[in-house]
Amino acid sequence: VVDLIRRAVPLALAPEDDPIRDELKRLQEKKEEIDVLAHKQVRRILWSGLGIIGAQYGLFFRLTFWEFSWDVMEPISYFTTAIVVGIGYAYFLFTSKDPTYQDLMKTLFLSRQRKLFKKHNFDVGRLKELQNKCKTSLDASTSIRNRVGLEVELDDALHKD
Repeated sequence: VVDLIRRAVPLALAPEDDPIRDELKRLQEKKEEIDVLAHKQVRRILWSGLGIIGAQYGLFFRLTFWEFSWDVMEPISYFTTAIVVGIGYAYFLFTSKDPTYQDLMKTLFLSRQRKLFKKHNFDVGRLKELQNKCKTSLDASTSIRNRVGLEVELDDALHKD
């Protein structure tokens, strides 16, 4: 009977020295650290992409005005653009997601997050179980949502796309 009452009563009404509460808090703090690290890695990847795009612009500019002419570079820039559009379409076909920057960021974040969970031996299932058991309103994804505006649910980390 006591176990049934404990499961029915939210964690907020449980005593302060409850070991489940301590474990949940510890897991949420560790998840937040992993989320911050994953976000830093994703930002590094995205900034590298911007650097590559800038280098491509510089290369095309150099080739257009110093090495060749626009008559030579026009088809090259056209096919480069067509290839990028093709890559976006292939991304859509394989993932069934829009090739938008926000979706790309979310996909990269979840990928990095899963790798870091594995590297740090983080038990996502246990965190989910404790949240369900404690019926807590403290969502593990609230921190990353507030910091970056990225909508990521804990269930996304459990399922690989």
